[in-house]
Amino acid sequence: MKDNAAWRLNRFFIKCPRLICQLYELCRIALRCIKPEEHTPCWYNYCARQDDGGKKIKYSIPDINNPAELPGRDWFRLTRPFRIHEHITFNFEAAIEAYPRLKGIAFIFFMGAGDYLYASPVFPELKKKYPGLDFIALAGDKNDRNNSALVAQLLKTNPCFSNVRTYSDGRRHPVIWKNYDYRNALEYVPEDYLAVPVYYDYSVKVSHRVHSLFETYGLPFPEQGNIEKVPTPQMYFPGEPSETVKEYFNVIERMCGGKDIVFLQLDSRGSDYTYPYIRGLAGMLSSEYAVLSVTPGISGIKNCLELDIKKLAMNDTFRLLSMLAQKHKTGVIAVNSVFWAASAGLNLPNLGLQHWHDPKLHNLWYSNITFLTDIIYEKIPRKYQIHAGPEHWKRHNKKIIDFLPEFIYENFRNMFSKK
Repeated sequence: MKDNAAWRLNRFFIKCPRLICQLYELCRIALRCIKPEEHTPCWYNYCARQDDGGKKIKYSIPDINNPAELPGRDWFRLTRPFRIHEHITFNFEAAIEAYPRLKGIAFIFFMGAGDYLYASPVFPELKKKYPGLDFIALAGDKNDRNNSALVAQLLKTNPCFSNVRTYSDGRRHPVIWKNYDYRNALEYVPEDYLAVPVYYDYSVKVSHRVHSLFETYGLPFPEQGNIEKVPTPQMYFPGEPSETVKEYFNVIERMCGGKDIVFLQLDSRGSDYTYPYIRGLAGMLSSEYAVLSVTPGISGIKNCLELDIKKLAMNDTFRLLSMLAQKHKTGVIAVNSVFWAASAGLNLPNLGLQHWHDPKLHNLWYSNITFLTDIIYEKIPRKYQIHAGPEHWKRHNKKIIDFLPEFIYENFRNMFSKK
């Protein structure tokens, strides 16, 4: 199947019911198995992981001394959709060697805010490695299961990128998340720039998502094999705090009265979950701590404050916590969502609520997080896991559990007192 035809069919099947899309993907895999050899530009490589069925790729390297073989438009972007378990690696050095006129890289984002934070340590390392290349960012402007419009806000504070633009009409693939329909973003890629989607491998075999991202972009991974030494998210707070941040900071300072602070994020876009006992938990915590929350449900409780996320940009929320942590001992209680990564970037102790079974959890964990769980995860050190027996939670639905507020409160007190 020709690559451009595969992309057109891919965009068509995105709109179809999931079962039809799955059948299409199975047919495409079967065709590739019959004829596995393919031409791939020298600057990227599909199926890089041999233990996932990687095969030797036949590269297409342009002859820069022959004008007839100078790279065409397709050479600057990926030329076919992914298959289900494929990984990819980029080789920018090969691109520069094959095309000396290369000016920069346009990184294309279609992910949630937490996903972006996991990716953030990669870009300063790439900047060090390729100081002569300009980096720009293209981010989706809509919210769906793959993408959050908040990513564009965070990118605008990142000094690695000279320009940030948003693109419209993105559409998630119902089977393979990497085949997000980002074709509108390609309209904003300047001439002589590589169009590079921000991919990572997320599987049981991967030691951590950040490790996968470093591997994707050909970067050496520090402390490889040591899950407690994974590079943490990069947080950027340029300029002066906004007036909203200053106002919230003053209100919280008055509310604290010398108390330590606990910050709550108890809802998750990815799992479509909201902790149902937030009010009871906040009431217990408020006897000892000043309680802040971006999850609604605590208004009217003494020593508690709901942060209005309509007034605060995502980076403003991070900055507010950073400012508070400089003056007060501050901890986090969060379900597995954006504040797992954010708490690591801010270096705040976090009592995580792992409210469902995820065998790939080690891809997302940082060593500032001690988490409650009803199942012990072998790939995460045991000292960071607090086992919850059946008496410590209630069934939310078939897959998700709700930890009892008393259990969360006692374990947060124990964890926080040791930090």
